Amino acid sequence: MNKKLLVVALAFAGLSLGLAQDFVMGINFDAGGKFDKSFNQGTWEGFSSAIDNLDSDIEILEFEGSPDTFAQGLRQMSSDGADLIVAPGFAQVDIIHNISAEFPDTNYLSIDAWPIDDINPNELRVGFAEHEGSYLVGYLAGLMSQTGVVGFIGGMDIPLIHKFNLGYEEGVMAACSECTVISNYVGTTPSAWNDPARGKELAAAQQAQGADIIYAAAGSSGLGVIDFVTQTMCYQSDNLRTTPLSSTVKVLPKSAEYNAKCDAGSQPLFFIGVDSNQNYLGDTDDRVSTLNHGLTSMLKRVDIAAANAVQAVADGTFEGGYQALGLAENGVGWALGDYNDPLIPSSVVSKMAAIRNDIISGAIVVTNYFDLQ
Repeated sequence: MNKKLLVVALAFAGLSLGLAQDFVMGINFDAGGKFDKSFNQGTWEGFSSAIDNLDSDIEILEFEGSPDTFAQGLRQMSSDGADLIVAPGFAQVDIIHNISAEFPDTNYLSIDAWPIDDINPNELRVGFAEHEGSYLVGYLAGLMSQTGVVGFIGGMDIPLIHKFNLGYEEGVMAACSECTVISNYVGTTPSAWNDPARGKELAAAQQAQGADIIYAAAGSSGLGVIDFVTQTMCYQSDNLRTTPLSSTVKVLPKSAEYNAKCDAGSQPLFFIGVDSNQNYLGDTDDRVSTLNHGLTSMLKRVDIAAANAVQAVADGTFEGGYQALGLAENGVGWALGDYNDPLIPSSVVSKMAAIRNDIISGAIVVTNYFDLQ
C-alpha cells in the first residue's frame, strides 16, 4: 500500500521532511480553492485517487494561492524536486510554460490550456471542448424548460466562458427555437470565480425574468446559484409550456420544506452544474427519492486528465504536447444518475444520446467561440 506524505503551505517556507519516497507530486490549485465542489475539487479527486491506486511511496505537495502567487507555488514545488505538478486553470498556463523550461526534470500538466508551437517536452497541455458539453446541457434545458426562459451565469467575462455560453445557447435554441437565454457574468477579474453572493444575486434576477433552469459556469460563484435554487425552490407562472419535465415533476414526491414553501400551483426551479457532477447539491432533504433541484451537470473530466498524468509519470511514459478532450474522447458530457434520473424520461435520455452521436459524427457542428476571435 502506498504512503502519502501531505506537505501543506509550510513546505513553501523552506521546510523539508527529508523522508524517502518514490515520487513527489504536486498540485497548484486555481482560484476558488481545493474544495470548490467544481473545477479544483474534480482535479484533486482525480489526482489523489490515481495516487491512492499506486503501489508507491508518494509525497504530495499542495499550494492554494492566487494569480499573484501561482508562480511562487509552482517554482517552490519544482525546486523541492516534484516529479509532476498538476495546475488546473487557464491563469497558470503561461506561468507553467515558462517554469517548465527552467525545471526540465519536472513534468507539468496544465488543465484548461491551448496549443502553441513551442511546447516544452515536459509540458502537457490539456484543453476541453466545453462548447460540445454545454450544447448537450443546453439542449436538455431547452427541451425541459416549462417557462421557455433559461439562464446562463458565467464567472469571469473571458473568451473561455463565452465558449460555454455560446455552446449552451446553441443547444437551447436547437431544442426550442422560441426559447430565451439570459446570460450574465459575475465579473471581469479573477475574484469573479469566488463570489457566491454575486452568483446568487444574478440567479435571483434571472428567475425574476422567468428563468426556471439556470446553468452556472462560474467556479465557486456557481455555489451561490445553487444556493438560490435550493433555497427558493419554486416559482409561479400562468404561462407554461408542456415539456417532458411537466409530467415528471407532477408525480415526484416533494420534500417537506418544498411542500411548506410552495403551493399546489408552483413549479420547481433547477440548476445545471459544471465541471464535476454537482447533481447531489440539489438534494434538499437527503432523500434521493424526492424531487431534486439539480437537472444535470456539464461534466468536464479534469479528474481523468489529472489521473492520466499521475499514472503516466509513475509508468515513465509522460510526454509533453497538447491534448483536446471532447465528446468523442469522453472528456466532456452530461451527468445522469440517482439524483436526476427520476426527472428525465427514458425518451429524453435516448434523444440526448442521439444528439451526442450527431456531434461526434459531425452531423451537428457546435460553434467554438475561439474560432470567432
